[in-house]
Amino acid sequence: MKFRFIKIAALAVGILVVSLANAQKSNVVSAAVEYKKFDMAFYGGNMEEATSVLLNCKEYIDPAMKDESTKDDPKAHYYNGIIHFGLMIVSSAQPENEALKQFQSEGTKEIVEKSLKFAHDDRKYKAEVESYIDRWVSMMSMQGSMMFEKKEYDMAFAGFGGAYALRQMIDIEDEDMKNNALVSAKNAVITMKNEGKTKEALEFIESTQELLPDNPDLAIEGINLSFELGEFEKAESFIAAVVKVNPDDKQLFASIGRIFLTNADSQKKTLMEMDIYSPDYASQSSKVDELYAKAETNLKKALEIDPKYADAAYDLGVLYLGLGETMKERVRQLDYEDPNREELEKKSEELYAQAAVPLEIYVEQDPNNAAVLRVLYQVYYNAGNTEKALEYKKRSEEAAE
Repeated sequence: MKFRFIKIAALAVGILVVSLANAQKSNVVSAAVEYKKFDMAFYGGNMEEATSVLLNCKEYIDPAMKDESTKDDPKAHYYNGIIHFGLMIVSSAQPENEALKQFQSEGTKEIVEKSLKFAHDDRKYKAEVESYIDRWVSMMSMQGSMMFEKKEYDMAFAGFGGAYALRQMIDIEDEDMKNNALVSAKNAVITMKNEGKTKEALEFIESTQELLPDNPDLAIEGINLSFELGEFEKAESFIAAVVKVNPDDKQLFASIGRIFLTNADSQKKTLMEMDIYSPDYASQSSKVDELYAKAETNLKKALEIDPKYADAAYDLGVLYLGLGETMKERVRQLDYEDPNREELEKKSEELYAQAAVPLEIYVEQDPNNAAVLRVLYQVYYNAGNTEKALEYKKRSEEAAE
């Protein structure tokens, strides 16, 4: 009797499990049926109805995505993905709706990406996922083109960038959309800068970094604008991100080096106007030294990648020349009895000698550049190398003829 009772109870549990599984499959079907109303409402411009449809769909699909019987069902994932993507779309169209703000989040994006990838990996739903994405990519691209023609470049970036990101969700790299997004972003930055909207331009560049982390042009703009606004930590953040993705880009390192060099020169002007015995002189001097050190590091990295890279060689030579001149000026300001005078004079000569090395690399590739040859004459003269100084004096005069 006891055995019979247990058997009946087990059978009842089995029926219940089957019933619950069928209920979740029914929820997936209900979500699919309800979703059919979305397109009509959305394309008809009835955003309130479209939102209501999606929220109803979510009520069906959420339990199905948690249940063991349906959480690995490609159909459930397909509808979970497109429902949550729809919620992202309608929430962005209604920024004033507080109840929808939760769908403007990384969490929702991750749900969409995970579910669409899952469904795309299933042979039966692969074509359906791609068709759905192609439809939205076409609409976003069209919107991007319209905004570009109107010269509303930030909105054009949103259209093209959204299309590119959507294809990325299923591991498809759409280079056309990526290039369109990049061109739009560059034009947006130029427009904002021309309008004096420096802060807005920097914020816009920050917003592009997740989508285009590997683009050095936008990063260089971000670094320059960060320095202009005095946001040095932000500049370092841009540098770290772009260098991580482009570790062998000599032009990138040369550009970063030049930015630090330009800012170091600017800060040096302030330093040169200060009395060497001023209480603020040491901190300003330290600031200048730090900027020059970062310029040196990046320019040397560019030359490690390409030892004959003329642009980096020239800037590195100019850097050492500037440091030598700064050191020489410090010596001029010291009393003749100052115990540091002799050491600083020696350091100045060493810096001039250092400047000669990269400038020699430059003139190997541009041997008749009279201006650089004159600089080398001055460098060797200040380094105490009379023979070399006279050689470059003669060469610069001949090149100038």
